[in-house]
Amino acid sequence: MRNRILSFLMIFAVVLCILPGCTLIPNPFGSESGSALQSGNEACDRLIADTEKFISDAELQYDVGNTFAADYLYGLAQAEISSLRLCIDTVMWLKGEGANLAEVIGNAPYKTWDDILGAGLGSDAPAYFESLIHTFRGETEKAADLTGKAEKNPVRKDRDFYFLRRLSVEELKKLKQTVADEEERVAELYSPRSKLLSARTYAEFSPHYHLAMAQEKEASGDLPLASQSALNALLTDPASPPLYAAAAAYALQSGNAELAYEVLNEGLRQFPEDASVLYIAAMYSYSAGDKQTASEYAEAAKKDADEALRAKIDALLERIGGD
Repeated sequence: MRNRILSFLMIFAVVLCILPGCTLIPNPFGSESGSALQSGNEACDRLIADTEKFISDAELQYDVGNTFAADYLYGLAQAEISSLRLCIDTVMWLKGEGANLAEVIGNAPYKTWDDILGAGLGSDAPAYFESLIHTFRGETEKAADLTGKAEKNPVRKDRDFYFLRRLSVEELKKLKQTVADEEERVAELYSPRSKLLSARTYAEFSPHYHLAMAQEKEASGDLPLASQSALNALLTDPASPPLYAAAAAYALQSGNAELAYEVLNEGLRQFPEDASVLYIAAMYSYSAGDKQTASEYAEAAKKDADEALRAKIDALLERIGGD
């Protein structure tokens, strides 16, 4: 009789499996140790190595005075390691750890995806790891949307952290300790000058996104936020001369002569013959009352200026000569 009952239960389970719309799947937040933990250690080691490379490159830039280029690289390092740590925390919470996510996060330096993105606007890491959480929760449309946005980022990295869902809470805690130590180290080295000024869209890696926001803030009369937006643009692509010019121009317009000087100093050192940078240097010198230096920068800018910029330079030279 007992064997007949067991046979019936087995047949019933099979029938359930083949009924339309019915599947028997393992707990998506179950634990499969062994190979998953080994994969986790190896993947974390690679990500930490990437973080250290960003830091090393940042220090080289900082040593030669390129502070904005250094900040960009420090931001990539911070976003990389903090995104992984927040992802680990979230998976632990989804597995039942802590009364709420904030309790699991604890005293981490960056507590939300907005915080992390604000520190490293050029990084694709927040979009990737947030998409992973949506995948684990079965929110496929949200996951696909974020994955698509991450793939548009020119600094996109290939990552595979799907194994995190297969680790136990205790295994995740061990990984977190290593990652959190690295996160604290980066946070001690880097205080971000970039700021997230609106709800994240994951278009923040594009300098055009920030320049458009700068124009909007300028039009509304909010010059400090316009300047911050232009600085954000520079901190997503410090290899672009026009972004140095834009950041300096908005800083000067907002009355922040100190920031304008810092941006121009680095821009002129890296791009001494760029017409846009030279023109803003002329504007800065003129505003500081140094007409001789302003005239020299303006004349130098005319050599490679396009028609539109040349008209602005001529207007500036006329003002200098008329004073």
